[in-house]
Amino acid sequence: MAVPIPQCCCIGAFCLIFGLFLVYGGTQRFLLMQKMGNTPTSKVRSAAAGLVELFGKAMCKEDMKSPVSLAKCPFWRLHGEYYKSGKNGGWKTIFRKSSSHQFYLEDETGKMLIDPKGAEIDIPPDYQFTGHISDRGFFGLLPQQQLDRKVLDLFERDPEIGNRFKMYGGHKFRITEYFIAEGDPLYVFGNAVPLEGASSPVAHENLLVRKPGSIPMYISDSHEKKALEKLKWSTIGMLAIGLGLTAIGLFMLLAMLFGDLNGG
Repeated sequence: MAVPIPQCCCIGAFCLIFGLFLVYGGTQRFLLMQKMGNTPTSKVRSAAAGLVELFGKAMCKEDMKSPVSLAKCPFWRLHGEYYKSGKNGGWKTIFRKSSSHQFYLEDETGKMLIDPKGAEIDIPPDYQFTGHISDRGFFGLLPQQQLDRKVLDLFERDPEIGNRFKMYGGHKFRITEYFIAEGDPLYVFGNAVPLEGASSPVAHENLLVRKPGSIPMYISDSHEKKALEKLKWSTIGMLAIGLGLTAIGLFMLLAMLFGDLNGG
């Protein structure tokens, strides 16, 4: 059965717009790779204002722990989902939260303050927990897997998070925790700017690394080579899918246009 023209038009337009969006994103990632590759890695002591690339270890500026596992860390991210069954089912996001506190990158020459706001932070998940709030299922009769005690304790410590999940009642939940533990390897590409109010006789202690305007800031818990490898494959994927969707969208729209012209 032929696809109705209005529906075909919508599908083609969606493919074209989403494809162009992916091409733009892939191009931005390629430019980021170029900037990272062309910026030499500096020691903290020799870093100056402007684009910098640093590698060292992550250190807390203030005492902070990851929300679920309570590991000492300078940065954490939490992602909560519930499972919805049915035709449009699957895992649905209900909660995202991450820390925004500044922290230090330290190497053998010193330490520099890092502001993670707005940065792309590429770290793998450390813990993932799946289950229900209660171990009692339908009418309390059928047993079901309960969330790890650490997650339930988090709901008690932080009612805002707990209430968000409790809104979805008997659904199955998945909570994923990411963090950079204190002492973990840390790679940072960003913009070093003067730190407001700083007056240290040590030059690098007067600088703060943050997102450099429209240029992405990149933070990873691996070294530069591995970070660039990850970026390369994600860039190739975005560009390939984006170009493919763009071509499909253009083909559908042009086919419909010429079909209308021929029909007219």
